[in-house]
Amino acid sequence: MEDQEIEDIEDAIKNPPSKEVRPVSFAPTGSFLMDLAVGGGVGKGYPFGRIINIVGDKSSGKSFASCEIIAACYHKYGIKNLKWVYDDCESGFSFNTEKLYGFEIMPQEEDKRVKSNTVEDAYINVRSFAESLKKNQYGIYVIDSLDGLKSREANKRADEGYKKAMDAKKGKTSKGKEAGTFGLEKPKYLSGVFFPQLAGLLKDTNCLLIIISQVRQNIDPMSFEKYVRAGGKAMDFFCQSVVWLANINKIKIKDRAVGITVKAKTTKSKTPRPYREWFFELRFDYGLDDISTCTDFLFDFRADKGEIVKNASASWAGQELELNLENLKLLLQQFGQEEFYRANVRPKLKKSEVIDWIETEAPPELLEAYNKLFNDKMERGDLINYIDSNGLVEELHKRVEDKWEAIEASIATKRKPKYSET
Repeated sequence: MEDQEIEDIEDAIKNPPSKEVRPVSFAPTGSFLMDLAVGGGVGKGYPFGRIINIVGDKSSGKSFASCEIIAACYHKYGIKNLKWVYDDCESGFSFNTEKLYGFEIMPQEEDKRVKSNTVEDAYINVRSFAESLKKNQYGIYVIDSLDGLKSREANKRADEGYKKAMDAKKGKTSKGKEAGTFGLEKPKYLSGVFFPQLAGLLKDTNCLLIIISQVRQNIDPMSFEKYVRAGGKAMDFFCQSVVWLANINKIKIKDRAVGITVKAKTTKSKTPRPYREWFFELRFDYGLDDISTCTDFLFDFRADKGEIVKNASASWAGQELELNLENLKLLLQQFGQEEFYRANVRPKLKKSEVIDWIETEAPPELLEAYNKLFNDKMERGDLINYIDSNGLVEELHKRVEDKWEAIEASIATKRKPKYSET
């Protein structure tokens, strides 16, 4: 071996190539409040490159919540930078996403649909999808649901058992072993192959794997948990986040259900802020209602059990917008009335005179805005519509984040680090 080659090897050992650290990007959920809750203080939304689990009983919004993540990412990253697969294992997908979001989450063409039949199929489908992503692409793969998947060995044993039963009916004797039970192959495959392999693969990609799970009654007398779901301890270990959803009531208009109120909580979150709870509204013809969800949190419109408090009303301006001359001037400018006032009423602005003019002579739309900003509290529905129609969603999000972070700051441990030298 040449001296130069030896030097190159020694140099490589002393100075190994640094592995590029992929910056973590986050998938928004379609609800800013939920983004804060599942982000856990390190981001907003779910981190790409991870596995998350959405758990709930029937009609609790699990599939809807998954569609919202795809739709929110479609809006944030664009069609060229986002790929997704909705693996409809249970053949139960029935949402008109074209009407809800303006594009099809589950294409109608049969050759574009994905339907895994076994956990082995799902593993292959997820892996091939993740490996197909380009460097700057984001990917979302939804398995709906894990409960709808069997194992290949279980299917084989089921077929053998069925054949033996039919042979027995016909008086035939079948050779081979008894079919026995076939409930253990799936958990073994999940804990031994599916989760370990995919968790290791995904962490180096921009692919988010969403696994939907159905709850079922826990029949273990030694357990303290009332409900469980498929996947067991392997799911808890390998998932970055586990979110449980519960349908707490129906939203009705004219005695007809138009949506549901959902309580959500994280039972597992690899963030500095686990175990957070919140409520959100889901409208069947609209999707997850971000504005009403944020408004309810900001103004404390929901009681502890999720019901809307009586006489829910608030002023959008609150304490932040004082009835002073500067804010009145800004209001006149917003409606293009300052120059008119100075030319036709009084050249100099005076608080009492401006107020008197607005209340008696100003255009109706200016008076309406003045009342909403400075005088009248709005009922919950009017306040939600006001925020929506006046383009105040960004300001709403800012206020929600400020309140959320203020609560977090109030419960933080205010002590110096244990091993600090100062």
